[in-house]
Amino acid sequence: MNYLIAYHKYLVEILLFVIVANIVVQLVFKDNFERFVKFTRIGYFTFWAFWAMVVFSGLVVFAFQRGLLSNIVIVMIISAILLPILDGYRAIKLGKLWRENSKGIKLSITIMLAEIVIIAATIVYTVMAK
Repeated sequence: MNYLIAYHKYLVEILLFVIVANIVVQLVFKDNFERFVKFTRIGYFTFWAFWAMVVFSGLVVFAFQRGLLSNIVIVMIISAILLPILDGYRAIKLGKLWRENSKGIKLSITIMLAEIVIIAATIVYTVMAK
């Protein structure tokens, strides 16, 4: 069981790294619109891939714990629901801004920072609640 929990923890850390890397990539390519859009889209797919891995590994841990629904699990479920809602909103809003030849970098970074805060708050809650 400890291996499953450790695997889930590492995937969450990688997801955090992916979000931070997406912020850095957007700042690096803010002067080149085509590369900015290209790497932002790659960032979407990377986020979704790791988000799916985190959720699946969390589901495996939940199943191996025989479906014990504690406050920690409820907080993780809520954050797992909020993250794709925020990222989906970011993708839709940026698509509209890109059609108007606007980058929307401030909006994008603000939403990604909100995602980081949600993940960090979830981590802090799970550590403090144990």
